[in-house]
Amino acid sequence: MENEKNMTEAAVDQTPAEPSELDQLRGEVEFLKAELEASKNKFLRLYADFENYKKRMAHELEAAQRNGKFDAVRSLLGTLDDLERALGFASVKPEDLIPGVKTVLENFTRNLKSLGVESVPGVGAEFDPRYHEAIGAVEGEDGKVMHVYQQGFRYGDLLVRPARVVVGNGVKEAEGSEQSAESEKN
Repeated sequence: MENEKNMTEAAVDQTPAEPSELDQLRGEVEFLKAELEASKNKFLRLYADFENYKKRMAHELEAAQRNGKFDAVRSLLGTLDDLERALGFASVKPEDLIPGVKTVLENFTRNLKSLGVESVPGVGAEFDPRYHEAIGAVEGEDGKVMHVYQQGFRYGDLLVRPARVVVGNGVKEAEGSEQSAESEKN
C-alpha cells in the first residue's frame, strides 16, 4: 500500500508540473500572437503612410510643373502685348516698326534670361557639337563659328535647341583665291 501511496504522490507531483508548462507555452503563444498583431498593425500604418506620401508627392510635382508653366506664360505675355502694339504702329508708320521690334526682342531676351534660358555662344566661338549644329562650311578660321542661322538656347545644363551655324573650314580667303585661280588654269 505504501507503494501505491508513493506512486500516487509521484503522479500528483508530476501532474502539476505539466499544466504549468502548458500554461507557460500558452502564455508564450498569446504573447507571440499579440506581437504579430502589433507588427501587422505597424506594417499597415507604414504602408498607408507611404501610399499617402506617394500621392502627396505626385500632387506636389504636378503643382510645381503647373506653377513653372504659369510663370513662363506670365513672363511671355508682355512680349505678346508688345508685338500687338508694334503691329498697330506698323500700319500708321512702317518705319517706326524696326525700333519697336528691337525693343520687343530685348524684352523677350530679358524674359528668357529671367527664366534661366541662355543663348548658345555664336559668331567667333569655337564650334562645339554639344551646342552647335553645323549646316555648312565656309572660308575662315578652322573650327570657328562664322555665321549663325538660328540661335541656340540652353536651360542650365540642358540644351533646349542647338545653334544652327556655318563653320570655318581653315582655308584663308587669299588661299581660296589662289586655289580657284589654279583650278581655272587647269
